[in-house]
Amino acid sequence: MVTTQLITFDAYTALVDCESGLVPAIRGACGEGVDAVGLARAWRAKQLEYAQMSNSLQRGRIPLRLVTRRAMDYTFARAGVELTGEQGAALEAAWDRLPPWPEAKATLAELKARGYRLGILSNGDEEMLRALAASSGIEFDHILASDHAGHYKPHPSVYALPRQRLRLEPREVLHVAGSGNDVLGCKLAGLPCAWSNRHGDRMIDPGVRADHEMRDLAGLLEIL
Repeated sequence: MVTTQLITFDAYTALVDCESGLVPAIRGACGEGVDAVGLARAWRAKQLEYAQMSNSLQRGRIPLRLVTRRAMDYTFARAGVELTGEQGAALEAAWDRLPPWPEAKATLAELKARGYRLGILSNGDEEMLRALAASSGIEFDHILASDHAGHYKPHPSVYALPRQRLRLEPREVLHVAGSGNDVLGCKLAGLPCAWSNRHGDRMIDPGVRADHEMRDLAGLLEIL
């Protein structure tokens, strides 16, 4: 019987609520007259699009900090919102203190109490993920960042980090995904996967399924 040695979490979908962190930051920087929700969603979508372009261009991984800045510049300019340097810096900084989902801290504390090692396995730069972890108030044993792999998810090199860095076999790691794309990459790379599918999403490839699917992170306590 294989025992899970490490539980890893995707940061920007499974662990934290990007929209709840970005919307007030946008309103604080730009005022109440802007469509903060629309800008936050467009910014996040462009960030993800540009990260995947980085995977495909074969010119080296573009750091997520730079991906995020360029996506912000594009999104706000496209919407006709001109940002000052101070506003842009404030919005960039919001990515370092995005709030955890409401059940995250209690769930991960209980997993720690049960003896599990916890890690982040995510598309962030290491320095971004360490800042996010510190802001969250959650103690993680390991930070496995995509800049360690030189690619972004769903590239298999990112999911290989637990083996390369921690000498763990794939079956000893349970990855907690927050999106269908993360599930797809995780399963095709051979890792067990639990999907925190709080928005009721569907898989684009119906032939690939998570090992476990939950409404939120609290569902982990029923699995483990």
